[in-house]
Formats: sequence, C-alpha cells, structure tokens
Amino acid sequence: WLVTLTVMIGAIAMGFATSMVNVAVPAVMGAYGVGLDQAQWIATGFLATMSTTMLLSSWLIEVLGQRITYFLTMTLFAAGSLISATAPNIDLLVIGRVMQGAATGVGQPLAMFSIFNVFPPERRGMAVGLYGLGTVLTPSFGPILAGIAIDTISWRYLFFLPLPFCLPALLMSLIFMPTKKLARPLPSFDWTGFVLMFAATFLLLGGLSNGHRWGWVSDAVMLRLTGGCALIGIFIWWETKATYPFLDLTLFRDRKFALIMLCGFVFGAGLFASGYFIPVFVQTIQNYSATEAGVLLAIGGLIMMVFFPLSGRITDAVSSHIPISSGLLIFSVGFFLISVVDVNTAFWALVGYTSINRVGLSLAIPALSAGALKAVPTDKLARGASSATFFRNLGGGFGITLLTAFFEHRAQFHGEALTATQTSANNTTFELLDTVRQLLGKYGIPDQERISGSLDYLSKVIYAQANTLGFQDTFLVIAVVALIAVGPAWMIGKADNPKRY
Repeated sequence: WLVTLTVMIGAIAMGFATSMVNVAVPAVMGAYGVGLDQAQWIATGFLATMSTTMLLSSWLIEVLGQRITYFLTMTLFAAGSLISATAPNIDLLVIGRVMQGAATGVGQPLAMFSIFNVFPPERRGMAVGLYGLGTVLTPSFGPILAGIAIDTISWRYLFFLPLPFCLPALLMSLIFMPTKKLARPLPSFDWTGFVLMFAATFLLLGGLSNGHRWGWVSDAVMLRLTGGCALIGIFIWWETKATYPFLDLTLFRDRKFALIMLCGFVFGAGLFASGYFIPVFVQTIQNYSATEAGVLLAIGGLIMMVFFPLSGRITDAVSSHIPISSGLLIFSVGFFLISVVDVNTAFWALVGYTSINRVGLSLAIPALSAGALKAVPTDKLARGASSATFFRNLGGGFGITLLTAFFEHRAQFHGEALTATQTSANNTTFELLDTVRQLLGKYGIPDQERISGSLDYLSKVIYAQANTLGFQDTFLVIAVVALIAVGPAWMIGKADNPKRY
C-alpha cells in the first residue's frame, strides 16, 4: 500500500501537468506575444515526448529497477516544472514541457508495473482502483485549480503546483519502492528505432506547426516535412529488421489490431484537441475567465468519470466494434453542435455539447484498450498495450498541430473575406462607424481621433468574427473526421477472427 501511495502521489503531479496547461494557453500567448501556432507546442511537445518515452519505460525498469527509475523520473519531472514556471521565453517553456512529457511517459507505465509487482493477483484490483481514483480526479479538478491560479495570481503557478507532490514522491521512493542491482550486461533495446521515431515526430510536428507562419513551400518547412517523412520510412524499414523492435509492426498484420490503432489515433486527436481548443475558444471569443474555462473542462472530466464504469461493463458484454463506433458517432454529434457556437452561446449550452462528446469518449476508450489486447497473441500483450497508448497520445499531438494550422489558415481566410466586404457600398459598416463616432463624440474626443477609433473598432470586430468562424470550421472538421472514422470502427467487427502471426 505504501508503494501504491508513492506512485499515486507522483501520478497526481503528472496529472496536473497533463490537464491544467490547456487553460493557460491564452495567458501564455499574451505573456510571450506569440500566436496559437507557437503556443500549441506546450501541448504537442508534451504529448509527442510522452508517447515515445512510454515505450522506454520497461527497459529502464529492467536496467535500473523501480526505485532508481522512479526517483530519476520524478527528478526530471520536477526540473521540467521548475524550468516551465520560470521560463523567460516560449522556447524554454517548451523545453520544460518536453522534460515533463518524458517523465510522464516513463512514470505512467512504471506506476502500473509497480502495483502489479508488489500485490498478489487477488488484491491487485483494489490497488489499481485506488490508484485510478487519483489519476481520474486530477484531470477533473486540475483545470479548476489552474483557472483559479491564473485569475488570482499568475499562469506560472500552474507549474509550481505539482512541485509539492514531487518532494514526498521522491522521498518515499527511496524508502518504499522495490530495488534491484543494476543489470549487467544491459538488456537489448532498439535505440535506433527510438531515435528515428523521436526525430521523425518532432520534424513533422515542427514543419506542420510553422507552415502557416513561414510558408508551406518555404525551405525550412519543406526540409522538416521531407526529413520527417524520410525518417518514418527508414523507421518502418528498420523495425522490420530489428531483433528487438521499438514498435512491433508485425502486430499490424492483424487487420483488427490495425483498425483499432487507426481509431485510437483519431480518438486521441479528438480527445486532446477538444481539451485544447475549447478552453482557448471560450477565453478568446466568449471572454470567459480562466476559472470558468476550467469549470467547463472539469464538468466534462466528471462526465467521463461517471460513464467509465458503465462503459467497462458494455465493453465486456458486446463486441468492441459496437462501443467504439457508437462512441465515435456520439463524439461527432457533440462536435457538430459545438461547430455552431459563437459569442452568444450560453455557458450551460456549451456544457451540454461538451458533455455529449465526453460521453462518446468514455464509451469508446475502454473498448479501444480492451479490443487492442484481444487482438494480439498472449505473449505480445505488453507490446499491444503500449502500442495502443502510443498511437492515442501520438494522435493527440498530431491532432492539435494539424488543427492549429487549419484554424490559422481559416481565420486568415475569413479575415480577408470580411475585409473585402468593407466597401463604400456596405451600408451596415457605415452605420456601425457612425454609431461609434457618435459614442466617442459624447466624451469630447476630437473628430479625427473619432474616425481613427471607429476604424480601429471595426478592425477588432472583423478580427473577432474571423477567429469565431475559424474555430467553427475547426470544430466542424473534428466532427467530420470522427464521423468518417465510424466506418473503419464498424469494420473491426468483421475482423474478430484475425489470422495470428
């Protein structure tokens, strides 16, 4: 139980890092004077690093043992939190987030391994339930704490909040975590595959995130995208030859497993992108406070916490393709509703819409995990589970990056289209400008300044409307992609008896 408490304290700290930062995106943009295309790296950098280091966890445990691995993981996480909290620029903040992501990627599988290692089979369920309580409550209430911290103190305190949990986790790990002698010789690990995947991921994300700002055909962007694609090709070739592959591609010979990974990638994109864009939208368009945005996310987290047990029972009772395709469909409906929200949409309407897509997520995620394990041979269960988590988190990183690029493009498109309508024939615009000039005149402002002020107000109105339409287009794309993915999800049912390799 002391081991469980130790890893649960660390999980709470890492849960804060995962769930709280999205609420702070508008504040970070304002603090550093950057756009959404640069600010999104605090989420994508974290997710991409977490995805790749998850597959490193088992090797570190085998080499260093649970105690040293956990101690080093929490030390790295605390250092990343401190760097993020004190970062003087966006680049150093992203480095801190990457360090947090690397620690979280190793720490999550390590926690579950430790619990299974110290408990007998008949008592593991209760221990996992207690651990799961901490991991579920943190994403639910983390956004509220984040919002309160931003509104009352500063966004930097989001990164200080996990630190009080890091110190007891470090001390308890030295006392209670199981230990072992350092492994000699070192076990095999596919370092080439690890480096290839890590480099390819960041090259592709770098090209996609900077395309709108630098130009999609610029040398820098084309070099990143081409290099990333080339490394992906080399990675696939290498993994088919490696004795101990970083990612077991033979599992994808199973059609059911391949379809589940595809759906998991889409769900990861939807899960993390919705948690990223919704708080940015309500703070920048609807002028919600960070606390109100946090409450909105927290209600969605509570909905998932309520529905997860029911989803688990449904997953046990029916074929996995039914809850997966149903969850995608419900998730899509929720975002079709969100795609029409604007500055006049009421708070509780948004709560209702986000609750619908959270119901869809909670229905599908357990089925995705269970379906992936059912689709692989018994001797490859660990690889199947790690692959499922890897693709879901990787989908989140690429989903946020691609959708941010899409949002920037659509917002610019709508801004140019709206600007083009501001002509001498537009009576509505002239009425607006005249009204603003009259209001400014009541305060004794000179005529020339009234003209400048009214034009400035018009430009802000156009900018706000263009961003609103850009967000609506982005939400619509999420809904359409989820709807299209219902087809592959339903096909999982036709592959229930795959050929084993």
